[in-house]
Amino acid sequence: DASFRRASRSQCIKRYFYGNSISPKPSADGSLSAVTPHYQFSPCLIEVPFDDVQIHKLSNISLSASLLPISAKQSTDPIQLTTIASSEITPKFQHSVLAVCHPSAAEKYEQSGSARDLYLAGVAGFVVVEKVDVDKGLLSLLSPCAGSLPSRNLLVGDIFWME
Repeated sequence: DASFRRASRSQCIKRYFYGNSISPKPSADGSLSAVTPHYQFSPCLIEVPFDDVQIHKLSNISLSASLLPISAKQSTDPIQLTTIASSEITPKFQHSVLAVCHPSAAEKYEQSGSARDLYLAGVAGFVVVEKVDVDKGLLSLLSPCAGSLPSRNLLVGDIFWME
């Protein structure tokens, strides 16, 4: 069921950033002292200039066997990366879940130029675009930890998440 998968994905993403909910402890008189839920983790909002990141969009380009000559195989990689220019970063990226590429994979990609080096490698983590400020050229990213991103290479697919 699609609605169950959507709800389950949303819950998993929330758990990634906030951890599990911690039940409030009863006070001395037995009442619950906290009305708002408490979580294990406290994610940070970091601002990153457009020019400090490279966003790559994953796209699936595979040809049907019927479109290829007999016994021919597709010569291009079935998954392609399109680099999003800074000028193409718009508010449509708000709420996108971005994968932060592992630094070693990003380095290998910059040397080889092969998209496989990015999308087949493990990722360092995930961030969510909370706000896109086109006027200032800034992305506000929800990050599970404080500090700078381990890599400037980010992968965007078609997963969105709103709290």
